[in-house]
Amino acid sequence: MKTVKHLLTSTLLAASIASFAQTTTVTITTDSMTRPTKTIEHITSDFSIYVGVNNLSGSLPTGYDFRPIGSRFIALGWQKRIPLSVNGPTKFRLVTGPEVAWNNFMFTDRNTLVNHNGQLEIEQADADLRKSKLVTAQLNLPVMLNMAFRSGLTLSVGAYAGIRLDSYTKVKPESGSAVRTHGSYNLNQVRWGLTTELGFRGTSKLFFRYEPNSPFRTGKGPDASVWAVGVKL
Repeated sequence: MKTVKHLLTSTLLAASIASFAQTTTVTITTDSMTRPTKTIEHITSDFSIYVGVNNLSGSLPTGYDFRPIGSRFIALGWQKRIPLSVNGPTKFRLVTGPEVAWNNFMFTDRNTLVNHNGQLEIEQADADLRKSKLVTAQLNLPVMLNMAFRSGLTLSVGAYAGIRLDSYTKVKPESGSAVRTHGSYNLNQVRWGLTTELGFRGTSKLFFRYEPNSPFRTGKGPDASVWAVGVKL
């Protein structure tokens, strides 16, 4: 009997070492009971794509009307999932890693955004426009606490901060080539916000982000908050 127990224990240990890259479970078998002793989960890496819509909210000046579908949010994230507590019915992990995010604010009608002597102004184009938008590119570092429940539901809550990499307006007439004009457009160099994600293990997740402060410098642009909602792939 002792020989059988030793062989069984050795087999289980060998199987656990083979699955080292994922989750390792060591199980000890005796005559009276079988009891798992410990689960060891290692740090894993994920590449994530965020796709959704975004907009400004608040008391906006005339002309800051955006197309709801055309105003898109896109982000590419390289994330680390760091286990904090994974032995109970609810597993806790820390999710963090750099991402590059783009906010696209698509104007309606013939509205265009211009910077005259340090002041932002909305102007009407002379011809019909196929596209007129303000784009910001930003390098973010989100930090989220991820909770995975026994039912398969996962919830992440946290915050992020980032620095502006680039910003520009893009205007494209109905007939003609698009024109990009790069500039700061009185945007803050540093932005921060809150984020949450909801989904099931192994599936895409819904995300929501909210920046309570205006992306523009105080007194140099609209006093508005930014929100984004969409799907994390």
